[in-house]
Amino acid sequence: MVSPKKMTGYAFLVTSLLLCALFAVIAAYLVDRSPHTDDAFIQANIVNMAPEVSGRIITINVRDNQFVHRGDTLFVIDPEPFRYALEQAQANLNNLQAELPLEHLQIGSQVATAKAQGSSVEQMQAQLALAQSTEVRLAPLARQGFVTAQQLDQARSNVKTSLAALEQAIHSQNAAMKSVRDDKPLRAQIVGAAAQLAAAQRDLRLTEVKAPCDGQITGLNIAAGEYAAEGKALFTIIDTEHWWVIANFRETQVPDFHSGQNAIIHVLARPNVVLRGHVESLGGGVQPDVGSLTSGLPQVARNLNWVRIAQRYPVRISLDQPPPELMRIGATVVATIQR
Repeated sequence: MVSPKKMTGYAFLVTSLLLCALFAVIAAYLVDRSPHTDDAFIQANIVNMAPEVSGRIITINVRDNQFVHRGDTLFVIDPEPFRYALEQAQANLNNLQAELPLEHLQIGSQVATAKAQGSSVEQMQAQLALAQSTEVRLAPLARQGFVTAQQLDQARSNVKTSLAALEQAIHSQNAAMKSVRDDKPLRAQIVGAAAQLAAAQRDLRLTEVKAPCDGQITGLNIAAGEYAAEGKALFTIIDTEHWWVIANFRETQVPDFHSGQNAIIHVLARPNVVLRGHVESLGGGVQPDVGSLTSGLPQVARNLNWVRIAQRYPVRISLDQPPPELMRIGATVVATIQR
C-alpha cells in the first residue's frame, strides 16, 4: 500500500510535468505567433558625395559627423575657370546670333538675283518667239520673191541666236537658284552654341555641392585646397530620412511573412525602448555557402558547418518614426514579426 507521502510526491511530479508541457505548448505558440531573431541590424541609404565637376576646393562648410539638411552647401569648388568658360560660351552664342541678320540679307540678295535671272529667261523666250514668227512669215515671201534670200537667212540666224541666248539665260537662272542658301546651318550652330552655354551654366552651378538629403556626414578627412576629381567620392552622407532593419529569419519562417505585417524592434543599446515598424519586403535570395558564385546577393553565414540547418533570408522592416539618437547603421537589434 502506497503511503500518503508518496502519493503526494507522485501528484506533485505529475502536476509539474503537466505544467512544463503546458508552458512548452504556450511558448511554442507564442514563438510561432511572433517569430523573432537577434540576427538583425539597422540600415539606411548612403550617398557617396562626389563632385560632378573637377577643380580645387576653396571652401568646406561641414565637419565629420555633422548633421546637414537637404540643400545645404557642403563645399565649393573654385568657380573662376567655369566663369571663363561660361563667358566664352555666351560670346560664341552672341556672335552667331549677330550673324543671323547678315545671313538673311545675303539670302535675300541671292533670291533677288535668281528672280532677275527668271525675268531674263522670259525676255529671251519672247525674243525667240519673235524670231521664229519672223522666220515663218518670211519663208513663203522669199519663195514668191517678195524678200531676198539674205533677209530669210538673217531671220533664221536670229532664231538660232535667240535660242542660244535662251539656253544661256536658263543656265544662269538654274545656277542662281542653286546658289540661294537657307539659314538652317547657322541656326543649327546657334542651337549647338546655346547647348554649350547651358552646359557651362550647369558646370558653374555645380561648383557648389549641396546635400541631396537630410543626413549625417561621415568619412570626411579633407580640407580646403584639396583637388576634387569629377566622379570621385570625397566623403559619405548617411541618409537619415528613412531607416529600416535588415532581419535574417529562417527559411521556414519567411513563407508566412508578407509586406505590411507589424514588427517590434528592440535596440541592443537600449533594450527597454520599443520601436515600431512594418515589413517592407522579403529577400529573394542569398549567397549560398558553397556551389554558386552568383554576385550581388547578400551573404548570411551558417553557424554550424557540420549540421544541416535552415538558411536565413533577409527581411526588410521599415521603421516608423525611429528615435534619431538610436539610429546608427549596423546597430544590433532584435526583430519580432507580429502575425
